[in-house]
Amino acid sequence: AGPAPVVGEVYEGIVKGVHNFGVFLEILPPAADGSYGGLEGLCHVSALATERVRNCEGFMASLGVEKLKVVYLGKNDRGKLSLSRKDFLTGKRPKPVAPEEGATQANGEGAPDAAEVEVIARAIEGLSE
Repeated sequence: AGPAPVVGEVYEGIVKGVHNFGVFLEILPPAADGSYGGLEGLCHVSALATERVRNCEGFMASLGVEKLKVVYLGKNDRGKLSLSRKDFLTGKRPKPVAPEEGATQANGEGAPDAAEVEVIARAIEGLSE
């Protein structure tokens, strides 16, 4: 696998396929030695422009380009790369999510309180005896 894309970064993607639901773009090229392929994502028709796009194929033909600048939004619920040209055009950028963000402990907060630490310490001592 090659380098991972960064959420919120702008990429110039090469158009790989145009469909009625959106445009597939290669945002990271394949390795020169062929050890990994290029990284492709979908810019959904709703994220192609600031105005409504009714016909994706016609819209892309009217642009007459082989490349589009897009913002990488992260992976969708199916694990596919999600891209947005609209966010590039408007300057909107998603905030990268830290891996630990949203993680909670038993008390519902990010770190255990003193009582929880004591319970954990006693449990660990019990395992070593």
